[in-house]
Formats: sequence, C-alpha cells, structure tokens
Amino acid sequence: MTTPPAGPAPADPAKPTPPWIFLFLDFPFGAAVGYLSLGVPFWMERRGFSIEAIAAVAAGANLAHAFKLLWIPVLDLGAYRKIWYLAMAATTAALLAVISALPDPLANLPLFAALLTALQAAATTGHAANNALMATTTRFADKGKVGGFAMASNVGSTGLLGAVAILVSDAISPRAAGLTLAALVLVGAAFALRIVEPRLVDPAVRAAHGLARATARHLAAMLRDLWSTVRSREGFTGLVICLAPVGCQAMSNLFTGISEQYGASARLVGMANGVGGGIASAVGALLGGVLADRMSRRVAYAASGGLTALCAVAMAAAPMTEWTYAWGTFTYLFAGGIAFATWAGMVLEMVGLSAATATKYALFNASANLAISYVTAADGLGGAWLHRTLGIAEARGVLLTDAALTLGGIAVLLAMLLVTRRPAPAARPS
Repeated sequence: MTTPPAGPAPADPAKPTPPWIFLFLDFPFGAAVGYLSLGVPFWMERRGFSIEAIAAVAAGANLAHAFKLLWIPVLDLGAYRKIWYLAMAATTAALLAVISALPDPLANLPLFAALLTALQAAATTGHAANNALMATTTRFADKGKVGGFAMASNVGSTGLLGAVAILVSDAISPRAAGLTLAALVLVGAAFALRIVEPRLVDPAVRAAHGLARATARHLAAMLRDLWSTVRSREGFTGLVICLAPVGCQAMSNLFTGISEQYGASARLVGMANGVGGGIASAVGALLGGVLADRMSRRVAYAASGGLTALCAVAMAAAPMTEWTYAWGTFTYLFAGGIAFATWAGMVLEMVGLSAATATKYALFNASANLAISYVTAADGLGGAWLHRTLGIAEARGVLLTDAALTLGGIAVLLAMLLVTRRPAPAARPS
C-alpha cells in the first residue's frame, strides 16, 4: 500500500477522477503518433518514395514534440487543462479529417508534411494537458493505478491505432483510415467530460492581476528554475544524455517504411507494429520500470539502449523474409519499451519536486524527442548511403545506422556517468 510522504498528507480533489478513465485519454496522442510512425511510412513506401524521403517526413513532423516546450508552460496558468485537452483532441480529429479530405496527400508532400507537423503539435499539447489532469484530479492513493492505465493508453494506443490505420487503408482506402482514427479520437476524448477539474486560481495570476503579467512572471520563474537545473552537474549531464541517441528507438518510425523489402503483407505489418508491437512495448516498459528501481537508472537506460542496438544488428544480419520482419520488429519494440521506462525513471529522478517540475520534465522530454527526430533522419540518410556505396539493402543499412548511432549515444552516456561520479571540487578555505 502506498503511503504519503512525511509532512502534511497530499490533499485529494473533492471529486477525484476514476483511474480507468485515463485508459482512453491518450487516444488522440496515440492516433496522431501511430498515423505518422506506422501509416505514413507504409503508404509512402508503397508509392515508391525513398527511405530518405520517408525518414525526412517522419523526422520533420516529430520536431513538434521537441519544440513543445515553447508553449506547454501556458497550460500551467489557471485550471483550464480539461479545456486544453478537449480543444486539442478536437483539433487532432479535425486535422486527421482534413488530411483525409485531400484528393491525394502524397501528391503534395510539402503540404502533407506541414499538416502532419500540425497534427503532432495538437496531439502533444493535448497529451501534456492529460498529464496535468492526472496530477491534479486523482487521489494520492490512486497514483500508481493512474500511471498504469496512462502507460497502457500511451504505448498501446500508438501501436493499436497505427495498426487500424494500415488495416483499414488496405481494406478500404487511406482516406477511410484517417476518418476512422478521427472518430476514435473523439470517442476516447469524450471520457474527459467526466473529469471535474478543481477550480483553483494560479497564485501567479492572482498576484499579477492579469493573465499577460502572470504569464511573464511564470516564464521568468520557469527560466530561473530551468537554469538552476541545467547548470547543475546532474542536470547538465542528464540533458546531454537525453540529446544523445541512446534509447531513441527511432526505427519504430521506419519499420513500416521498410516492410516491402521483407515481403511483409499489410496484415503482418499491422500486427507486428500494432497489436503485437504495442503489447511488446507495454511488457518491456513494465520490465524497465522494475529495472529502474533495482539499479542505477542511467546504467539501466544504457543497457536498454544496447539491447535495441543488438536487436537492430540481429535483424540486419538475418534473411530478409516475413519471419525476420515479424520477430525483428517485435524484439526491437520490446527493447524500446524497456528504454522508454528507464528513461522516464532517470528523468523523474533528476527533476525532483519544485514549482517548475512539469516544465523541467518537458525540457528533458523535448530533448529526447529532438534526438528521435535527428536519429530518424540520420537512419534514412545512412541507409541510403550504405546502399549506394556498398550495395547493402536499404533496410539493412537503416538498421545498421540505427545500431551505430545508439552505440555512440551509449558511449556519451557512460562518459556523463563518469562525470557525475567524480567528486565535486572541494571549496577553498577563506
């Protein structure tokens, strides 16, 4: 049984949100990410686009997750997270519908890429609002259950809804796939209507007597807190680790884009990356959570990154068959789930508790998402270069590039680990 920390017990909301509701609230996020990371590469490969083009589109749209730190702090002003969540869910559904209404999205790649970026921006903003609702509308004793439901929604909906996009597009059309996801987004988001958010006035707003002045004060306090964290040894090395390609699992954005080279059918692609991949990621995340509490979280993160590299190398060395595609995708996503959980444990350890805890978490999260974007792009470029220069199949080249970048990131992490373990300089006597 969870016990509250020493001191005054945390105050529970008057009308706490049932934990099970959060099993559905990441549907908008999962639909947007699944559409981008599973559906889009699958359709682009079938239309003859190169792996470089596929990686560039995925990496560019994913930048929205990295730059969200520019606007996410606004969500902390006042008790409007539920409104933010519902508005962003509606925007996510609308963007999916707009993309589906285009006669041929892939015929105008710049417009398609811009809409995909907007889709990710809306989804990641709604996801941040959902995280805030978890923190402010649930009972202290339910935090563990809330986290479990939220993780299942996050990891599971990405794979499952991405699989729905592929399977519906194969059976009917990509337009039907986008509209189906838009409907599921609205169904999942509707559960938020049951949430009763405490109507608390932000102290900054009360003291500033105005939203504009409160925003300026809030951002100033945030920057001071961020600077204090970043300039500390733990914070600076942690930021470098997040920016390094350790556990990015960037291949999850490209697996559907190399499926044709393995002769994988649409059904297999949907199952391997969707239902099967979602389950594998969830199980891996649960295992990673246990590891993160049993050993150094930075070491655990390095080990999980090494496991993803090993999976990529094994898949690259194996025959290019449907069976290889199935087990390779499954094991990589399982290892990626471990990396996801150990990364989260490492970051939670660093941010601690302060007025800007959520914003600091967003900083590390944005840094990790930036790493995912540049590694996705680099995987595509490296795979194409190895194919042109050495005649290696593009799929194998992408996997080998991903493994090499991951190993380089692990080297950076280990170097940062040595830095943090080095004794701090002794103060000079006055």
